[in-house]
Amino acid sequence: MAGILYGVGVGPGDPELITVKAVKKIRECDMIGIPAREAAGCVAYGIAAEAVPELKQKPVLAVPVPMAKEKMLLAAAYDAGCEKIAEILKRGKNIAFLNLGDPTIYGTYMELHKRVAAAGFRAEVINGVPSFCAVAGKLGLSLASRDEQLHILPGAYQNGIEKTLSGTRVLMKSAGRTAEVKRELCKLEEKEGLQICAVTNCGMEQEMVCHDIRELDGQAGYFTTIIVKDRE
Repeated sequence: MAGILYGVGVGPGDPELITVKAVKKIRECDMIGIPAREAAGCVAYGIAAEAVPELKQKPVLAVPVPMAKEKMLLAAAYDAGCEKIAEILKRGKNIAFLNLGDPTIYGTYMELHKRVAAAGFRAEVINGVPSFCAVAGKLGLSLASRDEQLHILPGAYQNGIEKTLSGTRVLMKSAGRTAEVKRELCKLEEKEGLQICAVTNCGMEQEMVCHDIRELDGQAGYFTTIIVKDRE
């Protein structure tokens, strides 16, 4: 019988936010999948290892995915990853593939999920706490209430659409565009009277909570989440 692939959300950074179900699957599975070349450089692996120390005794399946926007380059990486995963599943081994936050929200895992499922194998998602929910908690903000709208946007592809939206706008993973995004949002805040906050490395050692977008370091990295809200 073929094995099962599990896409396991490990939450935004704090090991205590990993779900009981995720911990159980990590313990049960024969192998750990990571979207990196090695465990030492994988943030999701580090988080999971703190919650499940015995994880370090399990073999690791590395599926490196480039930090790029080129669709053909990414597709090739996912296709190669799917082949590696399929070989393990054919041996009847179950794989817990780690994903930061929740796999269904800009998650690397879902590209592998659909390929593995299309190849005829069983694949399941183990949901995790989304980073923007943890960020809102750190900031003490409500993401949405009553009839307020909530929009989740990829900061790296930010093209001004947030200016046309109302309610709460969440910008995730601004990557190398953080400084540019910050400049545009500062202008928008002054013009529209918005409340704009951010958290970098939520739940991690280098965490920085910015209740004002101006406090955000323009060099802040990939794990930066910005929240734009209409003032009450």
